[in-house]
Amino acid sequence: MPLDLLLVRHGQSEGNVALDAADEGDRRHITDEFRERNASDWRLSKAGRAQAKRAGRWIREWMAKQAPSGFDRYYCSPYVRTMETAALLGLPDARWQLEALVRERDFGLWAAIPKPDIPAEFPLTHEQRERHKFLWRPESGESTADLDLRVRDVLASMAREMAGRQVICVTHEDTMRAFRFRLERMTITEWIQHGEDDLLDVPNCGILHYTRRRTDGTVANKFDRVRLVDPSGDGGGWKWRKIQRRNFTNDELLEQVEAIPPLAEAGEGL
Repeated sequence: MPLDLLLVRHGQSEGNVALDAADEGDRRHITDEFRERNASDWRLSKAGRAQAKRAGRWIREWMAKQAPSGFDRYYCSPYVRTMETAALLGLPDARWQLEALVRERDFGLWAAIPKPDIPAEFPLTHEQRERHKFLWRPESGESTADLDLRVRDVLASMAREMAGRQVICVTHEDTMRAFRFRLERMTITEWIQHGEDDLLDVPNCGILHYTRRRTDGTVANKFDRVRLVDPSGDGGGWKWRKIQRRNFTNDELLEQVEAIPPLAEAGEGL
């Protein structure tokens, strides 16, 4: 894998502003123009452009110490808000590769709909989402399991072509959550619990930094640590965490199985 991988979420977008306000009861931004614009074409807000510039300053300071010759690959989602973010980072001599595999999760018919409206408009899939967030797929959209397949392809390319090098990728929050699931080898149960505990949240222009550098100065074969940097200083980051990739004994598997009670009639017949 690369020596360092920086995953950068885009800055605050027009969609973030409109939908966050609508979730709080302020629907003035949910206009016909907003509904007619595809979510892939949302621009950054004024705050989002400032966030991108602050993130760029942090990345350039890090580059001066750890990657003075620049990144070896610059990935960017082809959506407007990620391209705008990437450009405003101001990284010297950047050559961005627009990679559709790191685009935003496709929310299908759920896209651009305020959260309070969803239970009434999509009662069945809303119920499915509450039942199993990892496997749930909105109408005409993608599940996190679908997104995981895209992320696997990107990581396979990095393993083949970017071993020991430096990579940056400007992408989206749900895509970054899928990277975490794959790179940290979470179980589905762990991923769901992390989401419920807000441990998968990434602020606008937050940076997930994976590194193979150990604290003792040696280099691991796989990513050894991860941190979340919040250049905006809003308190959304966390310090280095060592990545623990678990395996399970027979007893540990059965312990997880026993947490699910058998169906009464089927259990009696077995």
